Amino acid sequence: MAKNTPKQYAIALHKTTAGLTGKSLEEALKQFVILLAKDHRLKQADAFITEFIKYSKKEEGIMEIEITTAGNLDEKTIDNIKKSFGEKVEATIKIDKNILGGIKIKTEDRILDASLKTQLLKLKESIN
Repeated sequence: MAKNTPKQYAIALHKTTAGLTGKSLEEALKQFVILLAKDHRLKQADAFITEFIKYSKKEEGIMEIEITTAGNLDEKTIDNIKKSFGEKVEATIKIDKNILGGIKIKTEDRILDASLKTQLLKLKESIN
């Protein structure tokens, strides 16, 4: 029998707990922890939590993006980038001097790479 992935557990937990509050939510979470213990998966709790948060945000229409630049960006620039992806966008900012300049934006299913490093590599390939 194939084991369920953390994402599958997270989706099941989300659907089970949707709309629950108080004692009902507490009981559902208790039963979920019992299930994890029975399946010998408690050590993967961090993975389940991460997947649960990702799935919950997706269900709420929140898009997560990761913005990588060689240096700091001002808030106005970050806000403009976020607006280009929609109304509900959460951005994580990473600084990576190795990209030399420009910007790299990663979404759940795409990478938009306008970094200087990538542009130089493309130029090098076209010359060779």
